[in-house]
Amino acid sequence: MALRREVRFSGAVALVLAAAPLTALAQFDPQPPPPFTPAADAKDLKAVLFNWAWHMGMLRGLDEHEITATLEYQGMGTIQVKGQTCKLTKFRASTNYQLPGQRVQYTCTLSNGKTVNGIEVLSGPYAWNEDVVGAEIIKGKGKATPMAGAVEERTIRLWASPQGAVKAALAGAKQPDPGALPDNGGNTTGDTKLVWEGGKAVVTFPIPDVAGAVATATLSSNYMAERVVVKHGSTTTEFTYGDYADWNNPLNKIEVLYAGKLEETKNGATVRDLTTTETETGSVYVVMPVPASVRASIKAPASFEKVAVTPPARFNFPGVVDAPQNLNTPTPRLADGKPDLTGNWNSTAMNWRYGNRRCGPTQTSDCTPAWNQTIDFEFEAPSRYGPNRPLYKPELWDKIQQLDMWTNKYDPVMTCQPLGIPRQGPPRRVYHNPNDITFIYGEYADGGGGYGEYRIIPTDGRKRDETKALETKYMGYTIGHWEGDTLVLDSS
Repeated sequence: MALRREVRFSGAVALVLAAAPLTALAQFDPQPPPPFTPAADAKDLKAVLFNWAWHMGMLRGLDEHEITATLEYQGMGTIQVKGQTCKLTKFRASTNYQLPGQRVQYTCTLSNGKTVNGIEVLSGPYAWNEDVVGAEIIKGKGKATPMAGAVEERTIRLWASPQGAVKAALAGAKQPDPGALPDNGGNTTGDTKLVWEGGKAVVTFPIPDVAGAVATATLSSNYMAERVVVKHGSTTTEFTYGDYADWNNPLNKIEVLYAGKLEETKNGATVRDLTTTETETGSVYVVMPVPASVRASIKAPASFEKVAVTPPARFNFPGVVDAPQNLNTPTPRLADGKPDLTGNWNSTAMNWRYGNRRCGPTQTSDCTPAWNQTIDFEFEAPSRYGPNRPLYKPELWDKIQQLDMWTNKYDPVMTCQPLGIPRQGPPRRVYHNPNDITFIYGEYADGGGGYGEYRIIPTDGRKRDETKALETKYMGYTIGHWEGDTLVLDSS
């Protein structure tokens, strides 16, 4: 049976989004100044935070922003379930630092032989448990249980993680780009402070969004977090990390390091003891939309709804800023009264900030800047990067992550095939007539992949031809119809 999806375009909204002329697509970012490089013996806060992110493999792109947006972690070991040790047969943590949020899925066995399954989710100020992935996102599927009391614990865990800790330290310094920190040789910037103890850098910073929670990270001689201790009221949570390596699959080694051993204790009692089996650190697909029942149950700060749309600057996810729009401009219309979508459309999905990055401190002698250009792109590829990712059906989320993790094996762009819909992205040019609408797409939509494609979609009221729907086409089989001022596209 054909895979079908329905897409709705509101004519008025679509025209508001038509921002810049097509020529703007060629206007890439200007060349940045030479990247910051600390002196070999520098011990100030700027040097330490830079080296922390750099040695972790987190400075990517031409201007070397700290840019691990999302990642997937899989491991084995034990966790605590209601005060009992539970031996894991499955553990995966999917993290999105842009939201921020995290979904943890596990299956484990208690000492009495009982199997326990759990799905624990955090999304901004909301926490809940699911009985199936994406519970309640589709009406009638699954149950989401609000867990207001778990918000702070899960937030601390996210920002004390190997990648999260350096992000939180930069957020405390009010400057998410370590190369742009004040170059004054000082040891305090904003709320982030540095001291040296026994020859090791010790960085103290607040945990974002948890009032009164303060983290202290002790770094190794090669700037990896060995220990992160978070004090919050009467609770002390300690995270111990070791065996840092590139744990990505063999086809996608990209020199982003993650801890191979992770232990978490709370007030001295072990909560998690994990050994890493696999990661995907190149901006894997991670979403965690908040179910309506959870949103209604947990009171979120008034500022959150804005943050959910535009990630706060403190976490630095560079993107194209749309030009201001005049919302009072009348919607152009065809002779039949339907909104006219004809025109040049600006595609803002691409972030051309990658290419020719210098070699990292952990990369081998055969590293070249050109090689880094190749492995850097996925960090900002439109299909992987940014808050406006397509929301697939929840039962497909794990599969999409798996395809991301093994992209060099499964991705059609690796064999020079077209990207297809929806990955091809928005059309660059639209021609609109009373009986059909034509979308013309540009090249290089994703990492050099994507071709100049087009599709002509009838809107004349015809019925679907299920024989055509069964044909395999990269651009799909689509018919359209109008519901008021909304154009509905039904695609296979």
